[in-house]
Amino acid sequence: MKNKINIFSDSKIKFFLRELFSDHELFFRDFIEIPNYLDNCNANIIFLSDKESTKLIEFKKLSDNFLVLSSLKNKNLSINIQFVKIPKPINQIKTLIENFVENLKIKFHDITIVNEKLTNINSNSFCYLTKLESEILTYLIIEKKSTKKYIQENILNIKSTIQTSSLDSHLTRIRKKMNQIETGVRIQSKDEKLTIII
Repeated sequence: MKNKINIFSDSKIKFFLRELFSDHELFFRDFIEIPNYLDNCNANIIFLSDKESTKLIEFKKLSDNFLVLSSLKNKNLSINIQFVKIPKPINQIKTLIENFVENLKIKFHDITIVNEKLTNINSNSFCYLTKLESEILTYLIIEKKSTKKYIQENILNIKSTIQTSSLDSHLTRIRKKMNQIETGVRIQSKDEKLTIII
């Protein structure tokens, strides 16, 4: 499954970023759209290169799902987010962004997922998910709804023509782990559709 990344920048670097992160699904956004993504679970990366753009951003409202790369000398932009001074070598920028995406905190209701660790933020109880369990649950949190067929084909990489109960087994284990940490979040299955509910 490709990770989704929202990129807030000018259009000059689109082609370069598409080539650099071809294994990710990139969405290019305008700076004025940032307020629409404050509660978004995807990685959000802001490339700042001019002071005018900083006037469009309320930095104090950004969550830890935002990474700011900036060539500006003004360090008064500091906030609770990751702020990186550029220019840097291309390989460093790529590694930095990949690490940011890999370690992204996914939050939904009373749970977080970080590095395959599922935590109830109210009780601090936690358990560990497998990589596939984490990908399935993260996808459901981000999308809210899905079909079993989509997850089977795009996360488990099983062709839809193959009859298997692999997804149902993964869902059973995820539900048990969610019960173990006593979260109010549930995965609902109806027909071939999956929904994450509170």
